[in-house]
Amino acid sequence: MDANIKIEGEKIFLTPMTLDDAEIFVKWRNSDYVMSRFFIKEPFTVEGQRNWIKNKVMTDEVAQFVVWDKADNVKIGSTYLINFDRANKKCEYGMLIGEEQYAGGGRGSEMARLTSDFGLQELGFNKVYCRIMADNIASVKACEKGGFSIEGLFKEDIWAEGQPLDEYFLAKFKNQ
Repeated sequence: MDANIKIEGEKIFLTPMTLDDAEIFVKWRNSDYVMSRFFIKEPFTVEGQRNWIKNKVMTDEVAQFVVWDKADNVKIGSTYLINFDRANKKCEYGMLIGEEQYAGGGRGSEMARLTSDFGLQELGFNKVYCRIMADNIASVKACEKGGFSIEGLFKEDIWAEGQPLDEYFLAKFKNQ
């Protein structure tokens, strides 16, 4: 991915994640606020994130962005497209808002729209899907406002912290 790309929205903009972003991403990802909303509960490390950026982001195996608030010109989170399935023309979307004070106000839906549109238009996928813990209603609503539709609720589909959890599957299609 072109390191100079900038994807503009109304309230936010996205730039490709770089090695310089590893520390702030790990801070966000390991916070209680973010970790409580993710399936994977193990803490991330700066070294592990730098390896991810070098081996996945910089090789275009995944697309990961830093999310900036336009008004304050500060980094507030990250979005990503992973699990590229070129044969079936689909990939998986994920996001996090690491700075709690920037949650709400339409930023999450704009993150979902901008990132999924990049996957559909620039990367040539037909489908971008996401999985969200069923109790994370704010993320479900943000994705719906960003153009995703609920495809189903998978009961007790994953195990986290010793208990089964339900998850929503949502998707957005190129010709939708």
